[in-house]
Amino acid sequence: MSERILRINSEIQKAISHIIANEIKNPLIKGFITVTKVSTTNDLDQCKVYLSIFEEETREEVFNQIKHSAGFIRRELARAVDLRKVPFLTFYLDDSYAYGQKIDEAINKINEDRNN
Repeated sequence: MSERILRINSEIQKAISHIIANEIKNPLIKGFITVTKVSTTNDLDQCKVYLSIFEEETREEVFNQIKHSAGFIRRELARAVDLRKVPFLTFYLDDSYAYGQKIDEAINKINEDRNN
């Protein structure tokens, strides 16, 4: 991946994080949401945005609301980042944090069972 794309990914990641946290006025988009990774194609046509949503009970609803707000996020991104072409955004749920937590819980349970 070129240094230019890495820089663009970083700028897009910061901008989208700010937009989700501060610009979207949808009351259903709440909780701790992190943009964990951004991957943009070299032609700036497509951008994959990976989100981590920490509230398990509302994760699906929040994720669906963010996907529904993709057009708004893209328009705000065009204002925030100086690009000749603003990529089409596709959102993905990054569940690596939740997966890590489950592994930690399993390890802790095994350790507890050994100690008892």
